Amino acid sequence: MERKAKRQIQCVVLIAGFLLLFSIAQKGYLTKTENKPQMYTAKEADTKEPPTLVVAYPTAAAMFPEDQKMVEEAVKEIVRKKLGIEVKFLTNLWNYESEISSMLAGQQQIDLLFCHNNLFQEMLMNNELCQLDGLLETFGRGIIDAVGRDMIDICKVQGKLYGLPNNRDYAVGWQGYILRKDILDKYGIRKEDITSEEKLEIVFAIVKGAEPELEIVDCDNTTMLGNQYFTDNANNSPFGVHMDYGREQKLTNVFKTKEYREALERVYRWRQLGYLEKDPFKITDSIDNRMRNGTLFAYACRGKPGIEQQEKLSHNRDVVFVQFGENAVIGNAASVMPWAIPANTVSAEKSMQLLNLFYTDAEIMNLFSYGIEGVHYVKKANGQITVPEGKSTNPFIGEAWRMPNQFITYVWEGNPPTHWQNVRRINEESIHGCDYGFYFDITPVSTEYLELTSIYNKYRVILENGLVDPEEGLEQMNRELEANFIEEVIAEKQRQFERFLLK
Repeated sequence: MERKAKRQIQCVVLIAGFLLLFSIAQKGYLTKTENKPQMYTAKEADTKEPPTLVVAYPTAAAMFPEDQKMVEEAVKEIVRKKLGIEVKFLTNLWNYESEISSMLAGQQQIDLLFCHNNLFQEMLMNNELCQLDGLLETFGRGIIDAVGRDMIDICKVQGKLYGLPNNRDYAVGWQGYILRKDILDKYGIRKEDITSEEKLEIVFAIVKGAEPELEIVDCDNTTMLGNQYFTDNANNSPFGVHMDYGREQKLTNVFKTKEYREALERVYRWRQLGYLEKDPFKITDSIDNRMRNGTLFAYACRGKPGIEQQEKLSHNRDVVFVQFGENAVIGNAASVMPWAIPANTVSAEKSMQLLNLFYTDAEIMNLFSYGIEGVHYVKKANGQITVPEGKSTNPFIGEAWRMPNQFITYVWEGNPPTHWQNVRRINEESIHGCDYGFYFDITPVSTEYLELTSIYNKYRVILENGLVDPEEGLEQMNRELEANFIEEVIAEKQRQFERFLLK
């Protein structure tokens, strides 16, 4: 679902998590603020002068500022012609959640933004989100047509809509790894023979023995367990997980499961054997650059249709994807990364009109997803697109999953013409967890939840990257979680889930 270049955004998550928690505490997480969610008023759009709207979203393409600016200027021109409003973009926020949180606390203008789950929950609890129901019906009919009412309805919180899902790949191929094809070919290793993580470890041993200077494995996420379904954020929270890819209705403390312990032991063993070398606390060269430079062999990632072609475009190397888990839509995947309108917007109506344009205008979506035609991509006779002559990569290709509607964009060369239909089909046919559409309201246990989050963040990066022996580190983390009422939080989540099942 994501490109590895965003690793430079994610690898600061530990620090960002603490800043976010501090921000929540400072802003009165448990109390109502004066900044109430705005409702639609029918005449505002006609009586006010067209505003300048501020749109925020994180993208690794911001590391290429000239390219990003070209896209922004092209989008601004389209919006100016079609809606008569001006747009300003905020994309170079590397500590995205904490920086957005600080901006909202300072009443700085943001009119439309992409939310990660933690940020969305914080904004919801602080009454920093507009309620979208009336706005959507009046100004967002194109969004309803593009996404569908069923998808929109599962994003509601206690019957009210505050965020909108984007059209993307919700289903994930779990326990996946990208491997360099040139290295596999060099040592006569076939993709078809790598059928488990145990056999993958044998491959690592072969490559490490033959090329000791080569870094063997890293991850495209904050930790090496980012490709495991039971640590995914779409589970609504890590404190209480529906195991077996979401099929078990009774919530489990994942930190006490055999699956979690074995995953930690494997990652710790890989570090001890020298396969995993990266220090996750140091922001160094990106995975893309290390693959491009030939210093990295493999990385853990999540799978989806077209993953091999996408990754090749990211670093200009032929790769293969191996997957050991199932395809599944875990938790409320459609709602955990919504587009939303902050309550301090200068115009909720104009913001919804702009968002509606984003969901329905193919030219804008192709700009966000691929850049400028003739500069960042060229169109082929068959309607598909590829890199221009003399170029080998595209800075936007792996960032499009955040955009409102990938399904109206071009198909990149190397994927079948039916690529987006295939994504829709896999979304529908993959395993759907029993909590699909369930939203965990942390309000009744917010104090405990925040303390548990702080504890997990303290241990997560070191445990899930093999920096500490799980025999000691996991036991210590579990003791702290138990002392801070993890079982009570899981019980509250179970109660809410059972009420959800009765609806």
